[in-house]
Amino acid sequence: MWRRSSRPGGGFTLVEVLVVVASLGMILWMVGSLFFPMRQAAERQRLQVEARQTARGATDYVAMLVRGATDMNDITNPRNPAAILTFLYQGTPPSDPVPTCDGSTGSPCIQLSYDNVTDASLATPGTDILTFGVPSASLRLKPSTWPGTADNSSPTGWEFDQGCQKDGSANTAANDLANKQAFDQVTGRGSDPAHPGWSQPLMLFDKNGNWVFYQITDYKDAQNSATCSSPPSAWCTDPQSGQVVPCLQVIANPGNSALNAPGGQRSYTEPVTLIVGLQYASLRVCDGWLEQKVGIFNRATDDNCPALAAGAAFPPYQTKAGWSPLLPNVEDLQFAYLFDAGTVGNGPAGAMTTAANVPIMGGTPLDPSDIRRVIGVRVTVTARSSTPVFGGGKALMRQPAAEDHDPGAVSPDTYFRYQLSSTSLLRNRDAGF
Repeated sequence: MWRRSSRPGGGFTLVEVLVVVASLGMILWMVGSLFFPMRQAAERQRLQVEARQTARGATDYVAMLVRGATDMNDITNPRNPAAILTFLYQGTPPSDPVPTCDGSTGSPCIQLSYDNVTDASLATPGTDILTFGVPSASLRLKPSTWPGTADNSSPTGWEFDQGCQKDGSANTAANDLANKQAFDQVTGRGSDPAHPGWSQPLMLFDKNGNWVFYQITDYKDAQNSATCSSPPSAWCTDPQSGQVVPCLQVIANPGNSALNAPGGQRSYTEPVTLIVGLQYASLRVCDGWLEQKVGIFNRATDDNCPALAAGAAFPPYQTKAGWSPLLPNVEDLQFAYLFDAGTVGNGPAGAMTTAANVPIMGGTPLDPSDIRRVIGVRVTVTARSSTPVFGGGKALMRQPAAEDHDPGAVSPDTYFRYQLSSTSLLRNRDAGF
């Protein structure tokens, strides 16, 4: 027998609804008390991993580049200092060999690598800058005509046949064009922003190992229209075989008068060799970005790092002429130099005698801190998380010291940081000269 409910309409009472709502509220509160701490923990872990990955990626990349740095002159021992560039003598030197560069005040030398930058327009203050040479499909060319000096208004003919036929068949205008384009590419034509028609700095050395930077300033396009099909015998005759060979005529003037290797010679004994395809690169940190420049650091044109207030968030990347972004959230980049005697310069307990605290370039006999005594480089990178940690009891921390750079009294914050070091040996340097 059915029983009739005493409640009109069969609904719930207000008390019952309130009990259910209170129960649901208690359940949601309990779930939230578990969920939000887990979310904060996951975010903290993500930021920690982010800082670690950035430091590891930056260190691995820089160390890989340094391991590939090379002098490209295998005649002299100790090697010439082209693997890592710290200074260059600017202008025409008054003597031969070129005077030494030690970073002293008033020296006619320009600085290419820095320790603990103080000028905020060059890089983030306190970070280091490194300039080095790396091969990129490098070739060794010999001259078909040699005017006797690397700095001359007379043309030089360089034997080059990368775009010519190699099977004995006839060359065409297409081969001539391909050969000219290949020569322009391997010499880095147009890579100097200050001189779009020049080559990148190349290297020339003679049979005694004397070397100099060689920069093409006139590619003589009108005279190089038939480098494969009909090379002019006037400057394309091989001096050893007497055969007319594919070659290109160029002029390097003023060429090396602007860039001279300290301690190097300006007089050369034939035969001479021109290294093409050797590129120079520079590394720096600017506003939280690890940047790379293809070319030699130039204080006059590379003072394009905008100032950033201490403790400020790193801004989105700002395009700069000549520089490419590699990784964001890099806070510090430091280099320490490992010498053949087992000492370390510009590092904890390290010593450096130059005024700029980077290895000296040039001079005889070798100074203990001469760049030719460097057999390796220790790279240290400090990375930080992209955002600070909010909540969760994160302790205030400041940027840690790295090598000889101690940020000092920097306001602490809640960013996660990770620091990593890696040591790379230069592939063509040996200990114990």
